[in-house]
Amino acid sequence: MKELLNIAWPDFITFVFIFIRVGIIFTSVPVFSAEIIPRSITALIAFFLSLVLMPVIPPLTVAMSDISVLFLLVLMLHELLIGLCLGLAVSLIFAGFQIAGQLAGFQMGFAIANVVDPMTGADAPITANMFYIVALLLFLSFGGHHLLIKALVESFTMVPIESSLPNQGYLSALITYAATMFVIALKVVAPIIGVLLLLQVTFALTARAIPQMNVFLMSFPLIICVGLIFMIVVIKTMPFFFEAALYQSWEFMKTALSIF
Repeated sequence: MKELLNIAWPDFITFVFIFIRVGIIFTSVPVFSAEIIPRSITALIAFFLSLVLMPVIPPLTVAMSDISVLFLLVLMLHELLIGLCLGLAVSLIFAGFQIAGQLAGFQMGFAIANVVDPMTGADAPITANMFYIVALLLFLSFGGHHLLIKALVESFTMVPIESSLPNQGYLSALITYAATMFVIALKVVAPIIGVLLLLQVTFALTARAIPQMNVFLMSFPLIICVGLIFMIVVIKTMPFFFEAALYQSWEFMKTALSIF
């Protein structure tokens, strides 16, 4: 029995930490971590994907006598950080598009009309939900889910299962990449904010020149109408921004994993 445990132990411990890395990715990416998908389904997908990956992942060569609680904790933290790196690389793209929708809704006066986002379960403006859904459709149409699985497989080659912690360069790269969601949001929503700002300046000058005109009541329907028209233009340009953001996330994955 002891000899059998010694044979099965490397495979078992390898599967456990593969499952941890895959599971943390699936709980952070937008498609699989949605509130409408039961957690049991997400866990089953991660479990079977871990089984598929297990034959191609080198087993962890650690004897049972060398295992300690501290060793397991460091190893678990190592896998959690790798999973968070891959998951955040994708989820930050969706966060950028959702921020763009929130900024557009605030400029159009939709900030007060919040609805429950079925993907995240949080309250968000209608425009933010629409941008999020469009980004999700673009993610699937560009094969982002295949790219994520490819990055997951390559992560075990670039950063094998081992007891180590990331260096300072990895943490700096992660913080720097986190700022890209605001860059994505401003690039996407810039036409809407620019046009509505000029429109509001025009109304302000009109109210100054013609005090008898009730500009306050006239501005609401016109701002919404112009905002919706330019939202159509923004949605048509979203594939270009999303493709660039997806390529940037792929480059970040390779860079961050190489300096882990």
